[in-house]
Amino acid sequence: MDTWGEAAMSEPESEIPEAVPLEPPAEISVDQMLARLSECSGFDFAAAKTEYEYYSTRAQLAVDNSPLYDRLFALQQELAGELVAGKITGVDRWASGESEFRTVVKTWESLVDKLYRVNREENALFSNPPILPTVSQTAQNDHANLQRWITPPIAGEVLDDLVRTKFVVPFVDGVVEVGDRLTQIFDELGVRRFRRFHAKDSGYHARHYYALVEVPGDDSIPPSTVSLEIKVLTKMQDQLGELTHLLYEKHRTGALKLEKKRKSAWQFDSPDFLATYLGHSGHFFEAKICDLKDTILKLEQGA
Repeated sequence: MDTWGEAAMSEPESEIPEAVPLEPPAEISVDQMLARLSECSGFDFAAAKTEYEYYSTRAQLAVDNSPLYDRLFALQQELAGELVAGKITGVDRWASGESEFRTVVKTWESLVDKLYRVNREENALFSNPPILPTVSQTAQNDHANLQRWITPPIAGEVLDDLVRTKFVVPFVDGVVEVGDRLTQIFDELGVRRFRRFHAKDSGYHARHYYALVEVPGDDSIPPSTVSLEIKVLTKMQDQLGELTHLLYEKHRTGALKLEKKRKSAWQFDSPDFLATYLGHSGHFFEAKICDLKDTILKLEQGA
């Protein structure tokens, strides 16, 4: 049974708004981000690097040793053994070329970048601590009720992609099918979860599923909950996502001017125009390829 909280049903069914930096984009290094975060929060972000790396390792270990991981690994093997339209396997390689199922943790540099965004660039309260829901509150459809700076020691409570993996499929209808199979796995294991359906201005289309996993405590860290991000997308969207993320980084650091959508729509030689309309057109063409696939399969069945 597909049981999702009301927020998880209503929010992802439409396009997720892309956050607009409230702080003017500017070239900035990781060290500068750390300095500004420490200045505004009074917390020494740089000193928490070792603690974060220890926690992220523990979180990944908890995910990799969980029954959920075993089921996801089995799903990857099932898809690899399935043939779609005769000769095409049901799962594809990542854009990086990897084919084995595995999880990835957010690096320290990526974490600092994300914390800089949520604490400063995307913080509607800019000079004050943000009010953001924990991953548990999101899964339970609860509202955020804590105003605090999101520091490395509590990043896992709030950020939903510290540990992540993905399923890359050959056809766009496979995104829906694999998503349904993930939902069945979550139901059978009783996993708390939420999801987001992406259709970004950048042209990126995918479904992201988030499963909560308990991380045991020890002498160094208390017990906690981490979100495993599971992306489900086509090979084309996986490749486009890698490209548009680089473009996004150029925009948010000020290296490339971010034009308004109505203006960039007429700048035919700009990378924003190419990324946006290739992505949206590609999504349409992938849907039409599915129509062709289904037509051919019906012809084969009738032959």
